[in-house]
Amino acid sequence: MLTPEYFDVLNIQDDNEKVDIIQSLIGNDCLGSYSQNGTNKLYFNGGLRDQVEMRLKALNTKLPFNWEWEKQNKKDWHLMWQDNFHPVIIDEKLAVIPHWQADSSEDIVIKIKPGMAFGTGHHETTWLMLSQMMGQVKSEMSVLDLGTGSGILSIAAKKMGACKVDSVENDPNSEPNFHENLQLNKITNGIQFHHEDVLSWNRLDYDLILANINRNVIEGLIPILQSSKGTILLSGLLVSDYEAIEKLCQQYHLQVKEKIRKGEWICLTIE
Repeated sequence: MLTPEYFDVLNIQDDNEKVDIIQSLIGNDCLGSYSQNGTNKLYFNGGLRDQVEMRLKALNTKLPFNWEWEKQNKKDWHLMWQDNFHPVIIDEKLAVIPHWQADSSEDIVIKIKPGMAFGTGHHETTWLMLSQMMGQVKSEMSVLDLGTGSGILSIAAKKMGACKVDSVENDPNSEPNFHENLQLNKITNGIQFHHEDVLSWNRLDYDLILANINRNVIEGLIPILQSSKGTILLSGLLVSDYEAIEKLCQQYHLQVKEKIRKGEWICLTIE
């Protein structure tokens, strides 16, 4: 079945932190979001509106908010992002910039062309992961990037010195954009894309494992990750998720070594 050539766009006028919580609770169908003139826009593939509407109504009984829907042609995609994509700078050492920008002065520069998988580095969880990676990735490391999306974390790992990066993603819409971003960053080897469910991936002999996904998937990953001997970075988690995730880690003999926060989101370093 072909995906319609339009997005169903959910517009919510509320503060960004509340919208982030709503987005995390809606489920995995949300492709991504951005804010424009005080309105937060959440994007879904066309045809999912009725399913999402049912979830919104159930969620609205506990977390009141107002919303409305619109449609946007996919052909207008890059024009929309060109108006709203601005460089992301982390500790004045790493920059995520749009593909149309010539360059930036930071030590590590990642160029991204926005694609159907979103993933532009603007979300707090991506920022948190990149920030932690700068202290974790060492030369000649092997890295596993679970739920790679547009490939930002994989590209960052390679540019930080990793010799081998395996990037796992179940969404087929991500792969063309992933390879396009590798080309933009002049990466020709050392990163391998795998179209696979992250919960089916069973090779864990890596120095560093990255998983920036969501709580439901992370809860499924933790029992699998207990056999890993490397360091694990987890994000896609809200502050309110911490106690449950820490308890689950303890159950499977994993120890939370560090927790950092940005807004309502956290990133955990686990061994």
